[in-house]
Amino acid sequence: MKQVNLKEFNIEEVRFTFWTSLTDDLLERIQGVVAPDKDGDYVFMESYKIGNVGHFVIAVVSKLKGEGMYRIGVVCEKGGRRLRKGTASVSKLLEIMSSIKEEIRAMCVLSLSFGRRKKYKTIISLPIKITDMPKTLYDEIRGVHFAKREGKGLKYDVIVDVERDGTLIGLINFIKLINIRESVLEDIIQEGIEISDGFILREKQ
Repeated sequence: MKQVNLKEFNIEEVRFTFWTSLTDDLLERIQGVVAPDKDGDYVFMESYKIGNVGHFVIAVVSKLKGEGMYRIGVVCEKGGRRLRKGTASVSKLLEIMSSIKEEIRAMCVLSLSFGRRKKYKTIISLPIKITDMPKTLYDEIRGVHFAKREGKGLKYDVIVDVERDGTLIGLINFIKLINIRESVLEDIIQEGIEISDGFILREKQ
């Protein structure tokens, strides 16, 4: 798995989920690496550091009840962990599943955080102070939820929220056709940042 630097893009967490069938060969290769846990799930983990920032990655392969389909969820977040020796790695899972050559539809999420000292602007200036409507139940709008439709579905949605201390939180949800390969996290981050840059404008330092 290609290691990604979450701090570089102000990312707290990136995750993606997809559903696919697994051939007997793929399932045997997964079972050859890790045994199922008490829930019947196959869990893969790894931890790494870039600079002084730890990263933790976990992937879970779950069989859907009554179907021949599996749900695969992968999460990469800031904060390293000490793993037991011999823990099955996410890199190994991606290596096994890279034999799936067709693109797979995945649900992707990026969680961003910009501290008060980070230089940024939002497409709509936040918070919005309400000064001429004294009888309303609120006097500030601290967050906005944007959505982009594509046909009958949703292409992406973006939530931007400013906390009391001035920290900006961004949540980017989108659908992407992915190739299962070692750089899949990097591919997802690249598209997620392209979307977020339309709503959170990063100023040059």
